[in-house]
Amino acid sequence: MRFLFVDDSRQKDQKNENKEYLGYGGFCIDAIKVKSLSTDFYVIREKYNIPGNIELKWSPDKDHFLNKKFKGNREELFKEILLLLSKYDANILCTVHDINECHGIKLYNWEINKAILWATKEQFKYLVERFEKPYLEENNDIGLIIADHYSNRKEESNLIKQSKFYINHGTEYQKFNKVCLTPLTTSSKDSPFIQIADLIIGITVGSFANSIYALRLFNDISLLFLKNPHKGSIGFGSTISGSVLGFGLKIFPRSFVKRGMELFEQIDKKYIYTDKGIEDRERK
Repeated sequence: MRFLFVDDSRQKDQKNENKEYLGYGGFCIDAIKVKSLSTDFYVIREKYNIPGNIELKWSPDKDHFLNKKFKGNREELFKEILLLLSKYDANILCTVHDINECHGIKLYNWEINKAILWATKEQFKYLVERFEKPYLEENNDIGLIIADHYSNRKEESNLIKQSKFYINHGTEYQKFNKVCLTPLTTSSKDSPFIQIADLIIGITVGSFANSIYALRLFNDISLLFLKNPHKGSIGFGSTISGSVLGFGLKIFPRSFVKRGMELFEQIDKKYIYTDKGIEDRERK
């Protein structure tokens, strides 16, 4: 069995306070590896003297331990945690909306909360589709989605009901044979995996939002996004961005994709994705 752990993030653009971005995502992993991942996660926490009752968060409030009492380097802490994703062969799967460019706001003057709910439903649908195919299909396995509780429990219920409908009846693009149950929700405080998902989506959305802290860590996750498997190809070569955008990282609307290309610019100069995996361009 495989798991997809997901959380959400909402952040304002650091260069334009009128712009706001919404994201949903996290990571896929083989269930047999989650216990070891959890053990390593808590070893890192202990190394940085983080009490067991403290929830790690990308954007903690001002009174949180990370802001008030933490004596270590937060960037180094997060880097060590992100390295665990490579160690346990995890793949990242995220979606991001430029919420101000949502057609409901642009064409119908929706209120922001209505647009956010609509975008969240669209993002969740996309995550389920990509989890089914290519991830579960390529791994010939079944899977389960586990998400952090949504801030509004009534809307969480609606989101789960919609997901149940998709899984039972399919979407306009995908039938589901591998996602075996309706997504489950849990408290992020009690789940190291949701806390890791929070870091992933926080860094991803923060990078679009021009957060200097997120941009410093984007390269630590950029090669881990789920990629186009180029199924049926005898051989292929692609930029990292060309294989990731639309697969492991979906950006809405289309006009926003340019920003995604910019985030991968340095990675594309250094690496290429081929039928043999990720290769260093200088060694080609």
